[in-house]
Amino acid sequence: MSDPEPDAIFRERLVHVVSEELRPYVVIASGAELDIIGRRYDRFRTGVPLKGFEAASDHPASRLPEGLWNRR
Repeated sequence: MSDPEPDAIFRERLVHVVSEELRPYVVIASGAELDIIGRRYDRFRTGVPLKGFEAASDHPASRLPEGLWNRR
C-alpha cells in the first residue's frame, strides 16, 4: 500500500465533484473532515486501506477449493 494521499491533492480532486454549497468547506477542511466529505460523494484517498481490507501480510488470503477455476 502506498502512502496516503496528502490533503492538498485529495482536496483538489474533491472540489470538482462537491456541490456549490460545500466547496467553501472543502477548501478549509483537512484530515478526517475531508474524508467524511469525500465519502458522501464516493471519493476516497489513494493509499488508504478501506476498513475490513487489511494488508495481505496481516491476514493470509483465503484459498479457493482446488479445481474451482476449471469448472464450467
